Amino acid sequence: MPAAILPATPVLPVSAPRPRRVRHDAVMAPVPLSGSVPQSGRADMRAGAIVRPRLLDLLEVDPAPVTVLQAPSGYGKTTLVRQWAAGPRPPEERLVWVALSAEVESDRAFWTTVVAAGCRLGHLSPERAGVVADDVDALDDPVPVLRDLLAGRAPVVLVVDAYEHARGATDQVDRDILRLTAELPNLRVVVTTRAATTLADPVHQVRDAVRLIGEQDLGFTPEETALLFAEHLPDDLGAAAADVHRDTRGYPLAIRAASLALRGRSRLPARDSAEWRAIVAQDLSSQMHDAALSEFVRDTAAAPYFDLELAQALTGLEDAGPVVDRLEWNGFGRWVPYLADRPVFQYVDSLREAVRGDLRAHDSDRYRRSAGTAATWLHDHDEHEQALELAVDAGRYELASRIFRSVLLSSPESYTTDHLDRQLARIPRTVLMRQPALAFARGLALLSNPATRGASAEYFLRAAEQTGEDWRGLDRGSSFFQRVAKSASLRFIGRYVEAAAAGRSALDFYDDIDIGDDDRLLELRAMGLRQLGYSLFQAGELEDAHAVVIRAITTATRPWARNYTLVYGLGLSAISGWGREAAYTAQLIDPAAWPRDHAYTYVNALGRIGNAMLRLDAFDFAGALAEYDGCESFVHTAEFWPFLTWTLLQAHLGLGEPAPESQRIADALQASPPPPGTGENFGTAALHGLLAIAWLSQGRTREAAQLLRRPTRWPGQLAPAQVLSRLTAGDAAGALHVVPRLEAVPGHSIRSRASLLTLGAAAALRAGHPDAAGALLDRAASLYAEHGARTHLLHVPGKDLEALRDLARHTGRTAASAYLDVDVVGTIDPGVEVVPLTAQEVTVLRASIDHPRRSDLAAALHLSPETVKSHMRSIYRKWGVSSREAALERGLRLGLLGDDPTG
Repeated sequence: MPAAILPATPVLPVSAPRPRRVRHDAVMAPVPLSGSVPQSGRADMRAGAIVRPRLLDLLEVDPAPVTVLQAPSGYGKTTLVRQWAAGPRPPEERLVWVALSAEVESDRAFWTTVVAAGCRLGHLSPERAGVVADDVDALDDPVPVLRDLLAGRAPVVLVVDAYEHARGATDQVDRDILRLTAELPNLRVVVTTRAATTLADPVHQVRDAVRLIGEQDLGFTPEETALLFAEHLPDDLGAAAADVHRDTRGYPLAIRAASLALRGRSRLPARDSAEWRAIVAQDLSSQMHDAALSEFVRDTAAAPYFDLELAQALTGLEDAGPVVDRLEWNGFGRWVPYLADRPVFQYVDSLREAVRGDLRAHDSDRYRRSAGTAATWLHDHDEHEQALELAVDAGRYELASRIFRSVLLSSPESYTTDHLDRQLARIPRTVLMRQPALAFARGLALLSNPATRGASAEYFLRAAEQTGEDWRGLDRGSSFFQRVAKSASLRFIGRYVEAAAAGRSALDFYDDIDIGDDDRLLELRAMGLRQLGYSLFQAGELEDAHAVVIRAITTATRPWARNYTLVYGLGLSAISGWGREAAYTAQLIDPAAWPRDHAYTYVNALGRIGNAMLRLDAFDFAGALAEYDGCESFVHTAEFWPFLTWTLLQAHLGLGEPAPESQRIADALQASPPPPGTGENFGTAALHGLLAIAWLSQGRTREAAQLLRRPTRWPGQLAPAQVLSRLTAGDAAGALHVVPRLEAVPGHSIRSRASLLTLGAAAALRAGHPDAAGALLDRAASLYAEHGARTHLLHVPGKDLEALRDLARHTGRTAASAYLDVDVVGTIDPGVEVVPLTAQEVTVLRASIDHPRRSDLAAALHLSPETVKSHMRSIYRKWGVSSREAALERGLRLGLLGDDPTG
C-alpha cells in the first residue's frame, strides 16, 4: 500500500476539481470515500455511507494534538476520517495522508516513505526530497529533521491510515509523533489502527496529548443503523434494523453486510455463524449484477492496488476509468494517492480476499496471469516485497529472481533476516534448483536463523554449482550478481579456496563489461565487489582482497552504501595488521549516515571487528569487548565469527581471564554444525593460532599441541604459537632455529610476521645470541612503525619482554624502544630451560610411540633392553619427568616427534 502526502485541502490532486463540502449537521449525505478522484475527473461520486455528526465532533471539537481511532477492521475508521478530511477545512491548512498496507520495519522507513510519497505527489522537489530522505535515513534521530521541515509553516494535519502496519516500529514511531506534536503547535496527527499503540496509553489522554476514539465510539448506535437501512433498503425491510443492530452489536461492517444481504433473504443468520461470516466477506461482490463489472474485478483483484494503466494491462480495456468510477460509486474500493499525477485504486479488503480466494480455487490460470502482470508493475514502481509475493503466486520465477536482487540492493540488511522466507518457502524445491538466484535467496533466509541454518546447504550448493548455462541470456547486472552469489555460496558451504577462484572469475567478468551509470546498479557494484574481496581474504589473498575492497569503496556513492563498504576496508585492514590504514578508514565512516540501528547489526560486523582490533593494538581490552555491546543480533551468527571471536579471546587474554573464553571457543569448534565462517580458511587458521597461545598461557600444552599439529594452507598463522610452544617448553635454541623456516611458510599477515619476529628475538636472547635478537627485533619494530600492529606483545613471556626492552635500551635502538614501550606485562609463563637430547635418545623416544613395551622397542631398534632403559632414564633426568607419557608430551611440544606440520 503506498503512503502519500496530500496537497492542501481539498484532499485532491492539484488538477482535480474540488469536492462539494459536507455539512456536519447532516445525518446522511453522499460523500466521496477517498480523498482523490480517478483520472476520469469525476468528482460527484457517492459511497452510500452515512455521516455521523457525533464522531465528526470528536475529531473537530477541541481536538488534541494526536487523535487515535483504534478498533478492529470493519468499524469504519477510514471512512470516518475521509469524511472529516473531505469536509470544510481551514483554507491555510495542509493535510497529509499516509496509508499503509505493507509492514514498516523502522521509524526511519516510516518517515522516509512519507517523504518519498511527497516527492511522488510533487510537494517536494526531487532534490529537496532526496536531502530530507537521506537525512532521515541516516540520522539516529529523525525528529530534528522533521521538526526543521515543519516548523513555522501553516497548520499541518498528518493522517496515518492502517497504522497497525508499523508493527515492530510502532513504539519508536509513537515516540516520534509525541515529540513532534509537543514541539510543533502547528502539527496535528490523526491515526487509524487495528493494533495496540502506546499513543493510546491513558497517561497521554490524561495530559490531553491524545484523544482516543475506540470501538464503543465507532460502533453504530440503533439510530445510525436505522438511518443506514433507510438509505439502502425499501421501507418494508427497514423495520429489520433493530434486530440487525441487536445481533451485530453495532458492528458497522456486519450491519452494512446485512443491509445488502437482506435484499435477497427472508431471514437473518446469526452473526457468529459461518453463514454470517460468508456474508461479511462477500456482500460487496454480491452487488455485481453486471457481468462486465464482475469480470473486471476478477482480472484486477490480484493486484493490491492499480492505476488505470495497470488496469488496462490486466483487463485489456482501453478506458478503465468509467468501470472504476462505478466500483467506487458502489463502495467496492477507493482511490488512494500514489504518484503526483496518478492515484491508484484499492479494493475493500474483504472483497479482494474473497475474489482472490475464488480465483485461486476455481480459475488459477487467470489468477497467475494477473499476478504476474501486477508483479511486474509493482517491481517497476519499487514495491519489491509485494512484487515478490505475486511473482511467486504467478510462477514467474525469473521475474522473482530479478525482484530478489532488487530487494537485496534496496535493503542490504534483508539478507541477514528470514522475513522473505514466507514467499520463498512457497516455491517448489524442484523449481528452486532450476533458479540459482532464488536458491541463493532461500539459502540466505535459512542461514539467518540458527534453527534452520543446517537446511541452507543444499540451496547454497545449487548456487555454488552455477555454470555459464545459468548465466546465458542474463543482462549484465544479473549475470554479475549471480557470479557474486556463486562465490559467496561456496564460502557458505565451506569451500573457501574455490570461493576465491570464483571470485577472481567474477572480477574478470566485471572488468570485461561496462555496467555503466545505471542508478539501480550502483549499490550492486559496491556490494558485489566487497563480497568478492571477502572471498579472496578468506583464502589468504590479503593484498588482492584489499585492492578489491578499495575499488568497492570508490563505487559506493550513497552515504549508507559507503558506510556498508568502508567497514570492509576497516575490518580487513585491521585484521591483516595494517592498523594505521584501518584507523584512517575508520575516520571516513560517517556515524550519521547509518540507518537506525544498522551500526549494531550484521552489516557493520566488520566495522566492529576492525574497531576492536584497533583497541587491542592500544591494549584497551575492556574497550575491545565493549565494541560488541548491543550487537547480540550477529555476534554468534555472522560468517565473520572467526575474526570476531579472535578479538574476544585476545581481549580476555589481556584481561587475564582466558580460561572460560578458550573453553567456549574450543567447544564451539567441536560442535556440529560448526560455527558460521569456520573451516579451511584464513580466519580459522588465525583463530587456531591464537587459541593455541591461550592454551599455552594456561599451561595446557596438550591442547595447544593438538591445534598446532592440524594441517592448514595458512601455517603462517600458527607460526608464532609454534615458536612460543618451544619457548615455554624451555627449548630456546630450537625456537630460534625454526624462525627462518616458519617465516617462509605461506599464510602470513603483518600481525603474524611481527609476532614471529618478536618471539624469535626473545628466543635468540635466551639462547645467548644478542646480535640475532637485535636484528629480529629491529625488523619487528619496523613493521610496527609502518603499520601500527602490536597486540602480539601480549604473547611474549613477561621476563622475555623485559629482556628485549633492556636490549633495545642498552643498544640505542630507538625504534625498538618505542615499539616495546607499552604498559603491559606478558601473561605467558616463560617456562624452563630444557637440556637437549642426543640423537640416539630422540630415536628411542620416537620409537616408543609405536612400541610402548621395552622388549618390543629394543627389538625394533636392534638394541639391548638395558640400553633402551638407560636412554629412557637419561631422557627423564634431563627433562625432569617421571613417565613415558610425560616425556612424549614434552617431545611433542618441542617438535621432536615428527608431527610438526612445518617440519
